[in-house]
Amino acid sequence: MLEEYGKTLRMVRKQKEITLKQLADGICSISFLSKFERGESDITLGLMTKILEKLMMNFDEFLYIHHDFQPDKLQQFFSAASTAYLNRDVKHLKQLKNEQLKKWKQYSVETYHYNALLIEVYQSIVDKDYIEVGVQENEILLLSDYLFRVEIWGYYELTLYNGTLLLLQPEMVILLSRTAYEKSARFRDYRKVNNAITSVLFNTIIYLLGPVNRFHEEFLYQREFSEFISYLEEITIPESNLMERLHLLQLKGAYDIRTDNKEEGTVKVRQAIQLLHDLDSTRLAINLEKYLLQII
Repeated sequence: MLEEYGKTLRMVRKQKEITLKQLADGICSISFLSKFERGESDITLGLMTKILEKLMMNFDEFLYIHHDFQPDKLQQFFSAASTAYLNRDVKHLKQLKNEQLKKWKQYSVETYHYNALLIEVYQSIVDKDYIEVGVQENEILLLSDYLFRVEIWGYYELTLYNGTLLLLQPEMVILLSRTAYEKSARFRDYRKVNNAITSVLFNTIIYLLGPVNRFHEEFLYQREFSEFISYLEEITIPESNLMERLHLLQLKGAYDIRTDNKEEGTVKVRQAIQLLHDLDSTRLAINLEKYLLQII
């Protein structure tokens, strides 16, 4: 029964400033859609899918909003995929991929296809016995094509992109991260979406800075670095998010060092180290001290 989703659909439609007439056009009658939004009638999965496509949303994104932005199966999937990847758990990765492919076949919802592609990328990196040549590049291309097509990015698109960001070419990362910031603005008041775009921006900046063994090479992305830093500052990281604010201070210091302002950059990184000690985050402070020694 889908009638319980009517009120959520009405909220999303109004938020996107789309009228009943505009949304119903070519799909169903205005009166039918109005009754559904009021919870007075049910709707088929096929019609619901068409409506969500017109809203530039997938069903998982809609469910995420419907459940008041609480952890759901989508969030659990991304968490499980990330854990399996970090643990190099090939068996679990295969299981997750097969589950998503099964759902894609059953429901014909592209979300499940892209979830499977993400796992395919992870598997191609982790599994040394994986023999499909070029699978990583092909799947990443399909994912990036999808992301460029989406008009409005929510939690799903941001998390999907964040899962493969570090595997892309610099030019693609710059374009997609810029797109992510611009196209997620509508949902940025929601905490989960805000956290997701913040993570994307941090990873983009880390990517642009490059590995420690390249810190003495010419830095080619000064303009882009400043651009993404400004995005983070526009989001305004709350005072309560001390670790994120320290991370930002650390990255600004690393940037100064990367662009030959070693004295100023070292001061910023050491400030971050001292603050970590003050917060009793000794392990993080020691790791940052090691990082500083590597880049100066």
